[in-house]
Amino acid sequence: MLAEIEQRSQAGGLGLPVMEQTEALWDGLAYSIAGVRVVTAMDEVREMLPYPDRFTRVPGVQEWMRGLANVRGNLLPVVDLQLFLGAKAVVSGKAARMLIVRMRGLECGLLVPSVQGMRHFEEQHRLRNARMKGVLGQYVFDAFSVGDGVWPVFSMSALTADPAFRSATL
Repeated sequence: MLAEIEQRSQAGGLGLPVMEQTEALWDGLAYSIAGVRVVTAMDEVREMLPYPDRFTRVPGVQEWMRGLANVRGNLLPVVDLQLFLGAKAVVSGKAARMLIVRMRGLECGLLVPSVQGMRHFEEQHRLRNARMKGVLGQYVFDAFSVGDGVWPVFSMSALTADPAFRSATL
């Protein structure tokens, strides 16, 4: 009788679900710079904060170096990314954010006009060696092509390696 019950339960039982192969996903933070929407790898942005209430100006620095902000008791240089790239300054508002970047021994806050959130792209949609014209082109080496358009990948690593970015003095 037990053998019969076992046989019936095995015949009517559901097997384990079949593992489907999933595409490798690339995670990025989507935001805009000078009206261009871009993404940056999530591992290149440490955190995202609201636009700082205030920061202290530092004399003798480039205009794009907005000053120092107190972030949880630490003084952090704040850079207006649009001004650095030659566009208009980021205006304080509900949408404006500060992206905290720590790379190549440099930790700073980058002001951007808006953040759209996290985006996931399938690696198969990556356009390798994608180049852009203009100032952004110095920091874009890849892009993702999806149904809603092309998303350039802005490299924080390339930005923080740029000698012009690392030297804020006049």
